[in-house]
Amino acid sequence: MTIEMLLGHEKSGAYSVGPLIHNRIVVSMLEEMGLVVIDPQSGDLPPMEGVPTVIRSHGIDYETEELLRSTGAKLYDATCPKVKRVQNEAAQLAADGYMVIVAGSPEHPEVQSIVGRTEGDVFVINNIERAREWVSEMTDRGRAGDKVGIVCQTTRSKEFLEAVAREIRKAFSSVVVKDTTCESVSQRLVDTLSLARLVDVMIVVGGRNSSNTSHLVSICVDAGVRTYWIEDASEIKTEWLIDISSVGVTGGASTPDWIIDEVAYTLNSIAEET
Repeated sequence: MTIEMLLGHEKSGAYSVGPLIHNRIVVSMLEEMGLVVIDPQSGDLPPMEGVPTVIRSHGIDYETEELLRSTGAKLYDATCPKVKRVQNEAAQLAADGYMVIVAGSPEHPEVQSIVGRTEGDVFVINNIERAREWVSEMTDRGRAGDKVGIVCQTTRSKEFLEAVAREIRKAFSSVVVKDTTCESVSQRLVDTLSLARLVDVMIVVGGRNSSNTSHLVSICVDAGVRTYWIEDASEIKTEWLIDISSVGVTGGASTPDWIIDEVAYTLNSIAEET
């Protein structure tokens, strides 16, 4: 059942555990349709007995799932299948006696769900500096002989995963790497870099709280192209296009095509008027 069908059938509305996706516009549209965002960790949950409650695409940890079940909520699991794969891979590595590294952002809900479903030693590494610190810490603890298993947040790049793995292999001889990056997201990163090298200005469309969109912006900035991060077409400023011959547009994984189409339409309209 889609979210639209669920809301259409439930006159009393429904809940979602956190925003379903990191896109303010889409979340606002769903709220207008009756989807109320809740935070199970707030300690102030509304009455949930029998109320449809959607687990967002990032997934949730075991503790949160048990809490929701105890309320009598009717759970609908919308966890992305690719996120479920990471959860399963991490849990299996831990069960097989590996120290588990999640290459990703500790604040990201996907990473938190992976950690919260992995029993045993699990660590989050967000950058190469942290990877080096972790190696030093584990070496000092005499754990350089332990087995290490590495999984990755789906929206991070393969290059990041490989870089973390290289650092870990400098001190550990038994390292298993599971490539759990999302192929479509990885390809978007590659395509964005290629486009950024061809244009005068890049416009990246996506939610301000989207980790994936943030990475796209960083790629464009690192490529040396003037870059603007917007959430929708209303944020475009005409002065961005003065004396500009080419503009590239890309969007985060959670940005609907129709929002990107509106941005492209607005840009073309401005170009025709100037």
